[in-house]
Amino acid sequence: MKRFKDIYFLLASLCLIIGCVHHSQDGANNEIADVAANEDVARYMESFKGLGALTDSTSPTKAQEAIRHFKYADDLKMELVLAEPDIVQPVEISFDHKGRMWVVQYHQYPYPKGLKVVSVDNYLRVNFDKVPLAPPSGTKGADKITIFEDTDADGVFDKSIDAIKGLNIATSVTTGLGKIWVLNPPYLLAYPDKNDDGLPDGQPEVVLEGFGLEDTHAVANSLTWGPDGWLYGGQGSTTTANINSAVSKNVAFSGQVIWRYHPASKVFEVFAEGGGNTFNVEFDSKGRLFSGNNAYDRGPNFKQGGFYPRSLGKHGPYTNSYTFGNLDNMKLEGERKRFTHSLIRYEGNALPSRFFGKFIALNPLLNYVQLTRIEADGSTLKNIDEGRVIETDDHWFRPVNIKMGPDGAVYIADWYDSRLSHVDPRDTWHKTSGRIYRLQSKTAQAPVQKFDLSKYNNQQLLSLLGDKNKWFRQQALRQFANRKDLSLVPQLTKILTTSTDQKALEALWAINLSGGYTEDIALLSLKHTDPFVRLWAIRLIGDQNKVSKAIQTALINLAENEKNVEVRSQLAASSKRFKGEFSIAILKNLIMHHEDSKDPDIPFQLWWAFESKAETDSKELIELFSNRTFWDRPVVQNFLSQRLMQRYVLAGGTSNYETAANLIQQVPAKKYAPILLAGLREGLRGKDIAGLSPQLTEAIHPYQSSLFGAPLILGVRQGKAAAVTKALTVIADENQNLDHRLAYIQAFGERPVKAAQPVLLKIVANAQTTGALKENALYALQVYNDPNIGKEVVKAYPQIRSDLGLRNAAIDLFSSRKTWALDFLDAIETSKRISKLDVIDQLAKRFKLLNDPEISKKVELLWPKVKQASMEEKKESIQRFSKLIKTDQGDLTRGKTLFAINCGICHRLDKDGGTIGPDLTGYERSNMNTMLLNIVDPNADIREGYVMHRITTNDGRILEGKIEHKEGDLITFQSITGRQFKLAASAIKELKAQAKSSMPERILDHLSDQEIKDIFSYIMKK
Repeated sequence: MKRFKDIYFLLASLCLIIGCVHHSQDGANNEIADVAANEDVARYMESFKGLGALTDSTSPTKAQEAIRHFKYADDLKMELVLAEPDIVQPVEISFDHKGRMWVVQYHQYPYPKGLKVVSVDNYLRVNFDKVPLAPPSGTKGADKITIFEDTDADGVFDKSIDAIKGLNIATSVTTGLGKIWVLNPPYLLAYPDKNDDGLPDGQPEVVLEGFGLEDTHAVANSLTWGPDGWLYGGQGSTTTANINSAVSKNVAFSGQVIWRYHPASKVFEVFAEGGGNTFNVEFDSKGRLFSGNNAYDRGPNFKQGGFYPRSLGKHGPYTNSYTFGNLDNMKLEGERKRFTHSLIRYEGNALPSRFFGKFIALNPLLNYVQLTRIEADGSTLKNIDEGRVIETDDHWFRPVNIKMGPDGAVYIADWYDSRLSHVDPRDTWHKTSGRIYRLQSKTAQAPVQKFDLSKYNNQQLLSLLGDKNKWFRQQALRQFANRKDLSLVPQLTKILTTSTDQKALEALWAINLSGGYTEDIALLSLKHTDPFVRLWAIRLIGDQNKVSKAIQTALINLAENEKNVEVRSQLAASSKRFKGEFSIAILKNLIMHHEDSKDPDIPFQLWWAFESKAETDSKELIELFSNRTFWDRPVVQNFLSQRLMQRYVLAGGTSNYETAANLIQQVPAKKYAPILLAGLREGLRGKDIAGLSPQLTEAIHPYQSSLFGAPLILGVRQGKAAAVTKALTVIADENQNLDHRLAYIQAFGERPVKAAQPVLLKIVANAQTTGALKENALYALQVYNDPNIGKEVVKAYPQIRSDLGLRNAAIDLFSSRKTWALDFLDAIETSKRISKLDVIDQLAKRFKLLNDPEISKKVELLWPKVKQASMEEKKESIQRFSKLIKTDQGDLTRGKTLFAINCGICHRLDKDGGTIGPDLTGYERSNMNTMLLNIVDPNADIREGYVMHRITTNDGRILEGKIEHKEGDLITFQSITGRQFKLAASAIKELKAQAKSSMPERILDHLSDQEIKDIFSYIMKK
């Protein structure tokens, strides 16, 4: 199903290898021919091996029978509300102000009608031949939006009407402001509906355009009105966007965002970035925002302007190059199973009290619904799983959307399909099924009587602000927004000032939506006893982009005296939006008067606010760091100062260098200088420092040894002849300081000097030289494009092979250039100076990155396991290993050792192992078929975040690494051996994600039958 990215890992089974499908192959090929724009695309799509929970040979269970397979607590009741043929492929449900249920039926998925695929990558992200016209123009698709109504309030939706048909990849709908809002990427459409019958009165307005279509399981989705009057939505992980509205132009981003649009100002902006494959937007009663993330937890508690986890290699960079990290998702205590995207925080009155305030989250991957408790964790929240709400043995159950209805019951949309994975270009989806269920207390009251909130008088609307059901409170706010009735503001103000509970917050939101959020109201709200009223007062002020002197004074004072950590978190977020000295005054007070250095979120929020002023208000920002009391705050020493220095140096340019120099020169005590120098050192890594400004060179001169590890480094890296000559003398002298020698070797690996090459080779060849010097010399030599280096290292190899680190460094060198690789392979094949047994299969695969036929042929002869196995060979291996593992139990102790040797270099299991590959701890390791598939065929699932990249440098090297970080122009990679290395983007000629895993296919072939049993016993039982 379109929502679930890379979910196939946990449900893959043997039938996926065999390729059993529910629909005919001929039909699938015909469908591919219809969408492929050229023969290359058609060939690729036809040969692409489907992965994950694909269509299988089973048949759907009839809806009335399927519901009997569900298990749930005795005090609950689950009912079938709708099923095929009334609905098919429901992707979203929502309820309007009349209690009508709107269902988006995603029939057109996976390909937009009328478009042709002109290119496709190994993740099945595609480029189309054109941008489709906005509906109703252009080709009509099969998607539609249907309204269902319970006309006699008996709980049965007995009336339906197709409100909008002919949509083409439509994911979401909501109503408000006299319009029907529809997400039909690349567009957000607003259909007029002045008579409020749910049917458009005319052609839609294109409100936004530019949402990407590269991956239709991850397109823009989940329209949801925020309590602030903005229309919020999500975008999944593998699409891009460049959004234009009437006033916002070219707002570009890649994947994984929460975005929002303001209908009155017509402003579009990114609210938060990262967080996973977002396909859900949920607000709780305090206005916190959540979305699931297709990972092992319940996703982020999104803060305004925050950056959350994302795979930079696959999904692209953040919009800010200087995030220097990200906020984490909410911590989870519970079983770490792969989850997905849709959840709600239940705040209604139709379920037993044990559900109130907790997450109800969907897991279509494993066919169940989870209940999760929520607790405070500093300024954010943490989650504790409490158990499964419902589960079934029917693997067609694919819950994809969950909402609370006006009756307080929970409604669940079920895609209902044996297939769940999008990783197959064939359209084999079961196009004739879909269900919606209702979950409530067994003793729930009768359905809500018919109502129409748009016809409620003002007093009735005011009374809804105190309703126990969050749904009615949120819908009441929509009516305040529709009416914009300023005459209500006095009554709402009275509620705001006299209430101390949830009603006060609802009144504040209603005042704002009515157009009455004035300076006086803001000042009242900033003094309110309820912290969430204060929080939202701050946020609404920040959204207005206009702040009076009185408000500035109040916010600066609040930053000094605020006791609630969530309010301080919002102050930090909003200060990023405020300007100049006002913003810096808030930040100063947040730091000077509070200790939030250990909060999960606030240090990064403070940093991002600082960063936003780094160049526009550098003078005022730097003045803060001349204050010794300011420096004494832990968050300054441990978090902000180093990042600020790193940011200036990474950005470069005369102005930033001078600011960095001023920052160093005005530290109030020498003990703080090393902190700044650590940031400067990070900023200079991988950077040519010959162009440093004279002022910065002078500022760092006294700190050369502590900054770079040796007194001559600055001169060496700036290319000064005298410093270079003296440093080479130090390197060659065994009696010199070891740390200085190491620092100079590293410097000559960052800024190559021809005279350094023979000195470095002598270090490698000298049997008396320490391993650390040799290893650093081997890595430094990689940048010197001289054919003789390979020959010289081959000569030196016998006396370094016994040290694993040196051996890997040498192999890393040999595999980085063609001529060196041939010297290495010749030493194995001809002179026998090197043994092929020294090279593990993961490193042998590195040589194939050189894309040289001669080298690839030699490598496959020497290390047969690096050659890709045929489908038949993989099938036979899985069958043989499966039979073997089932025979009897292996030895766990021996299995642990075997895991460390064969798997631990890349994979972690509990606390043991590496980080090159996915952590296996949270995987469904008891599923033998799953584990076998991914071991025998590691290319079947290269998880996001673990993709290796082939890196071609401007100096001719071929490297391999997993992207760890991107900071400014600097990219940090991790090699297969775990070594980190940094390269400036300007030094990279080509960066290409690899379609093949770094894990060899035949990794089990060298093990005996008993060892196979042992290692699987450990992996599956650990």
